[in-house]
Amino acid sequence: MELKWLDDYMALIETGSFSAAAARRHVSQPAFSRRIQLLEEWLGVTLIDRARKPLQFTPVAAANQAAFSSLVARIYEFRSTLKSESLDMADLTIAAQHSLAASYLPAFLKRLRHREAEHNFRIRSENRSDAVTMFMRGQAEILIAYETAQMPCGIPAPIAQRQVLGEDKLVLVACPALHTPLSGRRDTGPAVPMLCFPPDSFLGQAVRLEALPELMRGHQVVVRCVSEFAMGLRELALVGQGAAWLPASLIADDLKRRRLLPLEALGRSVPMDIVAYFAVQSGDKGELLKRQFEALQAGSAKQRRPADDHSLDKVRT
Repeated sequence: MELKWLDDYMALIETGSFSAAAARRHVSQPAFSRRIQLLEEWLGVTLIDRARKPLQFTPVAAANQAAFSSLVARIYEFRSTLKSESLDMADLTIAAQHSLAASYLPAFLKRLRHREAEHNFRIRSENRSDAVTMFMRGQAEILIAYETAQMPCGIPAPIAQRQVLGEDKLVLVACPALHTPLSGRRDTGPAVPMLCFPPDSFLGQAVRLEALPELMRGHQVVVRCVSEFAMGLRELALVGQGAAWLPASLIADDLKRRRLLPLEALGRSVPMDIVAYFAVQSGDKGELLKRQFEALQAGSAKQRRPADDHSLDKVRT
């Protein structure tokens, strides 16, 4: 039995005509009639009363039309479920820090797919602490995160291989309307409106360790909004709600188009490394991870050559 025979029969029920059903199914009427006969032979029952005109269904067919419709629907639902589960069974799960999931990960994932086109990758966007926890618990095979000299991810070497992918930095920026009064302000001027990451988040801690104290020593600061999502703070900065330290990779286009402007005189930038950790495993996943790691190492070595100016390994800031 072929599923298309059931689809043919459903078309016949819905149109009530062999010619209309054949046209809907994009086959000739003789070919369509033959497929209905094949369905009847497989079922061992007659569905169409061919002795009567116009089209008439046999009593057994008429009594079971709802059952036929339900069967076809269940078959397609089952197929859809299987496809969904197949997509969920990714070969590798990548836990990525929120900001990197938006800015860096698309290019990184493109490179992985170029190396292993037949494999699936599942992306989990998390806060850095949650992404690290997920990786340490074995819920992800690859971790993409920021690190600074003062705040490494703290993943032991025996369980993972570490690769520096590139560099980024947190830049203090504001929209043009806010940039002018802030860049020319004096110590006695109005408070600097700030859009901040939570103090317990990685980006919040990075700013507080390396840049915010210096700003607060020279200027009064008022916090307008706190959010763990860099994209949300970016949107608020664009409409003039305050200044914010944001990843340069995330706002590269905004800086280029001068929708956001750096406040270099007001606050220093915070350098960060973009790193990848590959879990050390055995079996098929271990081999796949090893190939990915070695490919990234080769890409990084190529990037260090002076002639290579277009590598995706490094975020240009």
